Amino acid sequence: MSDALTDILESVRMRGSVFSRASLHAPWGIESGDLGRGIFHAVVRGRAYVQLVAGGDPIVLERGDVVLMPFGHNHLLADEPARQTRLLRDLNSVDADGMGHLVVEGEGAHTSLICGEVIFDGGEAHPVFSMLPPLIRVRDIDGSMAPVVETLVELIASEVDSHGPGADAVVARLTDVLVIYVLRDYINRLPADEVGWLGALRDVEIRMALGLMHSRPDQAWTVDELARAVGMSRSSFFSRFKGLVGEPPLQYLTRWRV
Repeated sequence: MSDALTDILESVRMRGSVFSRASLHAPWGIESGDLGRGIFHAVVRGRAYVQLVAGGDPIVLERGDVVLMPFGHNHLLADEPARQTRLLRDLNSVDADGMGHLVVEGEGAHTSLICGEVIFDGGEAHPVFSMLPPLIRVRDIDGSMAPVVETLVELIASEVDSHGPGADAVVARLTDVLVIYVLRDYINRLPADEVGWLGALRDVEIRMALGLMHSRPDQAWTVDELARAVGMSRSSFFSRFKGLVGEPPLQYLTRWRV
């Protein structure tokens, strides 16, 4: 059976890539500007602080941590909070292969970052993206993410540095996987009573129903059939689906078919 999050990501043709490799020695501070696309930063070595210019406290990032800003809002990166910053475009130099390099020389601690972008073609057409926060951080709080995310970050860094045949393709695929892990981790950590589309992806029965409709969109589904398939009564299924997804099951199915 189809997976709802996978279907959504495929429907908006998610594409990830790395646009810069950063080697930064303290003191340093960078302001991104409004980038108009999804941005992520992954810490390969050292630590950094990230903060949205629009507000919010600085958030510390350490080795293996990843931060995703789905809308590319203006943000600050620095070795310490309240550090004086320079604009990203003034610091990022691009080599002959199109890879950017952010280099700040100094006597202080060394931080190595991977800076990338993620584009959701037509993402605004799906309500799940409008519900994402402006900043998502993935930290290995319970140890479950370390083997995967840290390995992905190290593999991406290795491929970026290798300049080997097919490196761009490998980086693009690995970046896609990294972003999916970030989104999945965020969804899994939502409160149990989360409502809306993100809550729907956490709800076992509603997620199953979405998967059925996505995998067999041409089937003449009825509300009764969907409810039986996921082990719910018709009335409970209809009410929960509409409450989470924001529209009745068959109305959603009609829109998905288009």
